[in-house]
Amino acid sequence: MIINFTTFSINRLKTDIMFTNRFKKAFPQKFPGIIRFLIWIRLGPNHLSIIGGILALAAGLLLACGNFISGGLCILCSGFCDMFDGTLARNTGTATKFGKFLDSVVDRYSELAIFFGLIFYFAHQTDMLFEEITGWFSLTGSLMVSYTKARAEAVGVNCRIGIMQRPERMIVLIIATILTGLFDNFLIAGVSLFLLALFSNITALQRIFYTRNKMNTDDKTHEP
Repeated sequence: MIINFTTFSINRLKTDIMFTNRFKKAFPQKFPGIIRFLIWIRLGPNHLSIIGGILALAAGLLLACGNFISGGLCILCSGFCDMFDGTLARNTGTATKFGKFLDSVVDRYSELAIFFGLIFYFAHQTDMLFEEITGWFSLTGSLMVSYTKARAEAVGVNCRIGIMQRPERMIVLIIATILTGLFDNFLIAGVSLFLLALFSNITALQRIFYTRNKMNTDDKTHEP
């Protein structure tokens, strides 16, 4: 049986923003008190983005030392910062193009810190080659998901589709690291990284095919 990957990419993922992206925007609205507190202490959205990045860096260092529970909690706190910075910007009227750019850059550094922390730890263990390899492939897939979106936008295509976008990746990393630490079972981390590697790279391919189809459609539309 032949699977038409392009059709699967477009038809099965018709919506541009997946559930977790909608949740990311809706969740902070459920806690207006937190937004008011952030405004009261005069914490700007860019400050919140940077704090999230620092927490992700701390997570990477903790994971590199084998502190998986603490590392997972730092990733969780970093994720909260990432959810609230956009809402804070909109509620205070301080949303800027640079803020969006800064948030995206900090997100990339955050993922690098987390994955490098995991890979460093696994690389220095004697029996965790599988976890190390899946870590590298997860990192590659995560970067390619972001890169394909950026390149698509550069040619005029709004490409926010895929089954393993950043919110999904962060949820998997949070659950995997905390459960690995709680049960002291690195099979959890290995399987989670394998799934991340698989589905993040599939997401990158989905975005490639999606962008190709959109550009082909646009080219046909503008044909004389």
